Amino acid sequence: MFNFKNKLRCPSCDSFQYVSKKSRNQLSLFVVFIPLLIVPLVSFGISKYFILTFELVAFALVLIWMPFLYKLSNKDDPMW
Repeated sequence: MFNFKNKLRCPSCDSFQYVSKKSRNQLSLFVVFIPLLIVPLVSFGISKYFILTFELVAFALVLIWMPFLYKLSNKDDPMW
């Protein structure tokens, strides 16, 4: 589950399953959104410890939520 491959082998039928285009788009939002939260927090003078705690909690929530966002398909669709 936690890998960077675009395809996974199905243990039942031994064929490849690919992460769907919609799932890849949703997952990429986390990569952009979480670091962008640092900028307003720093600019408003919030303490570094609060920012670090916030980022760690956000990272943990993303890891928990990530398996529910994965949808697989039988074919590999291009991103564009």
